Amino acid sequence: MKLLKSVPDGSEVPELTDERLQGCLQVLTEMRYHNQNHKMMGLAWNAINALSPELAKLPAKEAYDRIHGVEDDD
Repeated sequence: MKLLKSVPDGSEVPELTDERLQGCLQVLTEMRYHNQNHKMMGLAWNAINALSPELAKLPAKEAYDRIHGVEDDD
């Protein structure tokens, strides 16, 4: 699975428990129900944090690159 290769080095992939999935689904349904664009960035972070707190701690570009398999230019 691509996600396993894309997590930050040295981090464990947290188990996707029912509690984590429920938390993420609550955030996503809140985003859809309220449809308030000014809140979307914070709510998206909450959804990512519910699934992978380690990924949520990374800067947005680094998290995007890791999940989408973008290689470092260094």
